[in-house]
Formats: sequence, C-alpha cells, structure tokens
Amino acid sequence: MQACASDIGPGAEARPSRERLRRLIGSRKPGHALPGAFYTDPDIFATDIAVIFEREWIFVGASCEIPQPGNFMTVTIGRSPILVLRDRQGVLRAFYNSCRHRGFKLCEAERGHLPAIVCPYHRWTYRLDGSLAHAKFMPEDFRPEDFSLAPVHLRTVGGTIYVCLATEPPDFAPYQAAMTEQLAPHGLENAKLAHEDHLIEYGNWKMAMENSRECYHCASGHDELMRTFLDIYDFANPEQNALIGDYWNKWEAAGFTAQIAEGAHYRASRLPFTANARSITMDGHPAVAKPLGQSPADAYGSLRWVHYPSTFNHCLNDYTVLVRMLPIGPEETLVTTKWLVNAEAIEGVDYTIENLTQVWQVTNQQDKVLVERNQAGVRSSGYRPGPYSPAVEAGVLKFVDWYCGKIGAHADAAVREGALS
Repeated sequence: MQACASDIGPGAEARPSRERLRRLIGSRKPGHALPGAFYTDPDIFATDIAVIFEREWIFVGASCEIPQPGNFMTVTIGRSPILVLRDRQGVLRAFYNSCRHRGFKLCEAERGHLPAIVCPYHRWTYRLDGSLAHAKFMPEDFRPEDFSLAPVHLRTVGGTIYVCLATEPPDFAPYQAAMTEQLAPHGLENAKLAHEDHLIEYGNWKMAMENSRECYHCASGHDELMRTFLDIYDFANPEQNALIGDYWNKWEAAGFTAQIAEGAHYRASRLPFTANARSITMDGHPAVAKPLGQSPADAYGSLRWVHYPSTFNHCLNDYTVLVRMLPIGPEETLVTTKWLVNAEAIEGVDYTIENLTQVWQVTNQQDKVLVERNQAGVRSSGYRPGPYSPAVEAGVLKFVDWYCGKIGAHADAAVREGALS
C-alpha cells in the first residue's frame, strides 16, 4: 500500500537553520542531556514532526479496539488526522482522515462504527477500502477511481497497530519479528479495551519520553507504583542478575521469551515484580480474575517494551497497559493510556475499573507534575545540560542518542544537498 508523501505542499516543514541544528547537536556533550532549545523551540518542534513523526512508525493502539468490519479509531499525528478501520474483508487499513473533495475532516469521533465513510460536508461517500463510491453533481468526465482516500502504511505485531506517514517507510520487519516472539504468550488479539484515559502534559514530547525511560525518580516520585514495581535497571549488577535468573528459568519453562529484544529504536525485557506481588495493583493481587494470554503459576512479572518515538507498554499476566505519547505543540504532549483485559472478562464480576487503573492513574498524574516541572526548569535561561547516570538512565541516553542521530542525519543531508537556510 502506497502512502501519500508527508512533505507535499507548502509549509510542509518549518525549517530552522540546518547549520544551527548541526551546531546544537554538536554542542551536546556525550552522555549528557539535550540543549534547552530542543525542548522549547517552535522551529525545532516543526522539524521533529517532519523528520520523526512523519517518517517513523507510530504506535496507534490495539487491533482488538476495532474487532469488526466497519469499526474505526482516529488519531492525529502532528498536523495529520488519521483514520484506522477494519474493512468488509476484515483487513485493517489506515487513511488520511481528509476528504478528497475539499479536505474536510471525515471522522471526528475517537472511535465508532460506520458502514461507509460519508463526508459530512458535501456527502462524498467512500467504501471501507477507501474507494470513492458516490459524489453528487460532478462533471461527466469525473473519474471516481482517481479520488480514493489517501492511504497510510499500516503494520501489526502481536495485536498492536502502527502507522507510518512516509512515502517509503522504514523497515518494520526486524521489530515485527522480535515483538511477535515477545508478545505471543500475552494474547492481545483476544483482549478487549477495558478503559482509556487521555492526559495532556505541558512538556515537550521528548521530555515525556525521557521521563518514561528511567526509574531513577521512582522511589521518591511513585509510592503507589513502587509497591510492586521493580526499579533496578543496571543489568551489569550481579545482584539483579541473580534475582532475575530464578524468574528467567520459570518464564522459559512456561513458554515465555526471557531474552531481551533490542534494536536502535526499541527494547523489550521481562522483569519480575517486588516481593510476592502478582500484578501491578495497590495490593499486588491480580486486578482481573481471567488471565490475559498464558498465565502460568509462579511466573509472575511483566514484559516491558518501548518503541521510539511514541510508546511504552507493560504486559502482565492479568492485563496489559499501553501508553501512547503524541506531540501537540513545542511544550504540550497528549498521553493516552489504554488498559486491555481478557475479552471474556466481565466488568464488575472479573474486574473493576478502579482497581485495574488506580496505580497507573496515580502514576500518570505524578509523571505529569514531574514532566511539567522539568519543562519549567529547562525553559530557564540558567539551564545547562547535565550528565546521565550510566546505571539508571541508560534508557534515557539510548533514546536521546537515537533522536540526535535522526535529527543530525537530517541536518547533514540538507547541508550536503546545499539546502542551508
């Protein structure tokens, strides 16, 4: 499926000086945080949208959210509203959520069901495969086949959905292969969306991602989470290896993949909970009576995985929590959290929304405060980038290095092409 180019039309990318980008990237000391402009500058934000969010694979949600033909969900990536649906043959498809007549936004609802896609403005009507079925009062030489909805690349892995707005998307296969194996025991295809929550954090999207990549702050910032959450991330620590080793054998015996899966833009690892906890809840007991996927006895823990630039997630034996982070403005990020449970689990019988979501709801609010205070400090003229801890901020460093590589390559390519602003 061919996608429309993300750089068509005037104003496709607000361009700060490529030479300035190169200087800023070059001024960053190895192992240190980014210069402040990367968190506040509107032109750099526009570059982030064009270079990162309109070229990389972006996490949308779970395939179980649109289980039947005609089910759809919508999401906005940068400046582009996107429509994701299941067609009459059960195939998942993604389109720009924009009518081919005059660009009217087709679907406003976040999710729902439709037998056909009808533009509310002038009633142009599209089939679920994106082809134009009806357009009134057009001339005799009008060719409906020339005005299908503009498609967007879509891929799935283990019950999760990603889209890419680029004309030629990056290779998805390595990530797909790694996460197919990691996610297989968790049965996300047989899940349902139990609850969804949206939260706006008044901080740059990179600030939100960085905060999610370390637990250096967890002991002082997340009392409720730390009742069950293991926060040691130093994989060179022999004590941690000994602790995980016991669980490693249990997971392997139960059919889980205990090996870490890692690439330039993703990482997946399986870790146990603290003490005798069996789930991430206030009391450590499972939140859902019916397990999600395989739930072998005495092999409790969570699969934690991140995919840059837009998501981090946790698969537990009883539920899965998916977190999507999308930029709204230079200092504003939309954080969406989705809780998945067994499709046959009954609310009020097998689980309650309060017990299922309480820890993460509290944690999300705490992270909002942390991100916004961090943003306020970085905005200061007195901000100077400091060094990361190799032991507990390795995940932050990996993300920032990935980001600098993407933006740096963009700036270098523009300079080589003689495109200096």
